[in-house]
Amino acid sequence: MATLAILQADARAVARLYPALSGEHEVVVCSSWESIGRMLGRNGFDGCLVDADHPDRETASREIESLRIRHPGVAVIAYVEANYPLAYYDLGGLGVAGIVAADAAPAAMRAVVDRALATARADGIARGLEGRYASPGPDAIGWAVENAGFPAPTRVLLWGRLLLAGARLGRDGRTVEDVAFSLGYATATSLARAMKSQTGLSPREVSRRGGMERVRDALFPEGSGPRSTIAHLGKIASVALFAFLTGCATLGVGGPGVDRGSMDALLDTPPFDRAHFGVLAIDARTGRTLYARDAQRWFVPASNQKILITAAAWTLLGPQYRFRTEVWASGPLEDGRLDGDLVMLGSGDPSLSARYWESGTEALRALSDSVAKAGVRHVTGSVLVDVSAWDSASVAPTREVDDLVFDYGATGGAFAIDEGEIRVVVRPGPWPGLPAEVEWSPRGTDDFVLSRVRTGRADATTRITARYLPETRQLVLDGNVALGTVDTVAFAQRDPVRQAAAALSRSIEDAGVTVEQGWGVRWTPGEAVGRHCLAGAVRGCPRARLLASLESPPLQELVGGVLGPSQNWIAEQLILALGAERGERGSWPQGIGVVEAFLREAGVDSLDVSARDGSGLSAYNLVTPRALIRVLQYMAARPDALIYRAAMAEPGEEDSTLEERLSGLEGRVFAKTGTISNVNSLSGYLVRESGEGVIFAILANGAGLDDGEVEATIDEIVRVLAR
Repeated sequence: MATLAILQADARAVARLYPALSGEHEVVVCSSWESIGRMLGRNGFDGCLVDADHPDRETASREIESLRIRHPGVAVIAYVEANYPLAYYDLGGLGVAGIVAADAAPAAMRAVVDRALATARADGIARGLEGRYASPGPDAIGWAVENAGFPAPTRVLLWGRLLLAGARLGRDGRTVEDVAFSLGYATATSLARAMKSQTGLSPREVSRRGGMERVRDALFPEGSGPRSTIAHLGKIASVALFAFLTGCATLGVGGPGVDRGSMDALLDTPPFDRAHFGVLAIDARTGRTLYARDAQRWFVPASNQKILITAAAWTLLGPQYRFRTEVWASGPLEDGRLDGDLVMLGSGDPSLSARYWESGTEALRALSDSVAKAGVRHVTGSVLVDVSAWDSASVAPTREVDDLVFDYGATGGAFAIDEGEIRVVVRPGPWPGLPAEVEWSPRGTDDFVLSRVRTGRADATTRITARYLPETRQLVLDGNVALGTVDTVAFAQRDPVRQAAAALSRSIEDAGVTVEQGWGVRWTPGEAVGRHCLAGAVRGCPRARLLASLESPPLQELVGGVLGPSQNWIAEQLILALGAERGERGSWPQGIGVVEAFLREAGVDSLDVSARDGSGLSAYNLVTPRALIRVLQYMAARPDALIYRAAMAEPGEEDSTLEERLSGLEGRVFAKTGTISNVNSLSGYLVRESGEGVIFAILANGAGLDDGEVEATIDEIVRVLAR
């Protein structure tokens, strides 16, 4: 009996299909493409029957193709109305395994479905074994199926499942319940019933005597079969089938195999057996799967999200793309006097910080000096910052509130400096109990920091906390600093655009330019800037004149600043920039939409990714290991693949997230780490001892353990892959 999912929105059609199939197969009815995709993602389904005209032929064709890509082992069968031109549903074009006509008799429907199921399973076995395992394994199965009366493909797959069960039951400490669950059986009784009906053995007997070999001998007894060689060929075929299903490449070609036993032991040993691990590793040259565990399931990726964002930016904007910050005069400039406003156009440049300059303040000084060199001495209006091309929201959706005060959770906008951070230097007063002295950088508004920090005794603990007050736009500091110490702490600015605008105005005046009316920010397109120009349209304003500009380093350097140290703020700036450049506006919804469209073009199934931000700080991000692998494959196929790879962290690399991990694999691992609460991940590229390349993705969720413990297990998985 096979398990089928049926997509049919028409209740009358369901009434015809269900009785025809439910007697022979277990049937689950779904009402939408989304629901059938979720259902198939749970595993255990042999096929699906879909309405090839729902809601229209074009959508159905696209969704069928998506199902075939996401679930290659599932037979996709099309259901069509009898008067529909069947030529459209050519099997080669649509890719379905069979077609069921609406007016067919129940027996005919069942026959079509059964043939499609058998064909799809046989094709799956053939595709899986071809080019992956050396003869005689594939040849034995093929010969036996065609010439020796070997069981149908459904039985072959059932036997393969029992071989897996035998192997796992043969390991110490593996219970029947554990093995049944790991193989997708609903209960231990279901496994026991299947084992008994096919081999005459109980799981307990298999566990106590022989494991997989006992199951194999029961399935292929000596002297059985219509030919004298069938038992021998069957045993060879069973080994090949077992190797195919487990990924144990003892017969592998195209590079050495992976010690699956060691991999399984790492993940199945307490306490890691309680965690959710998704692992996929493939041969970089051939695409051959070396190891897979729950590669199709969703996981929270943490900073592995940055792989998706940087790949999209690298591809869509180009590795040589540069952010450009411009200052315009919005009125006539005569004898050093600008009759109008100085207007800075924010591009979201993420490089205005100590990572690429001496500091963000120094970057503003360079821009201000250029304005002065352009001949500006006096401005009758204001210094205005036009950020109307970006959404005014500075906090990504689903961001944890507790993250917002810390530097790693800093927020940004179309114009911000110092990666959204504020660094505060706190010095004690002359006596305990007196207020501490506080300085901060960047220096925006004079009243931005409100200090309530006091001087403590020399033996007191220095502790400083911060909280942002939206109603006053102030960062309030509380705590104590011990007498005789100086403490430097970093927090998120929380008001980055206004603080950067104030810092720019201060810098312009320091460059010798007098500004009559202070500074301001234009958030909305169409707001007045100067007497004749509008926000969002300054470049096209006839009265406007470009005075100065500042360009960022090329994008490939910015990506290096994201991937190696796992920099959150730049990643968020990139996703907003993608929305501004390739979408309608610099916002998270627009940027995420651009990224998701890129991922589809790169071959990632739309149901394999659910993005919420650019950095991976959100616990609402979801991705499958196979989606990460596909993106890494896509980037590996580019002519500049080595440059992208070099942007990732490497073992021993200073200031990278792998600086103190994976020692001994220097120069062989290039990967992106990821860590948030109960999430650890590592995905990227490695070179094996044989010189073969591997692309891997490892995601761990819900371990409930110290990060170091989980990271050590992840690192050991990488070491096994690297052998």
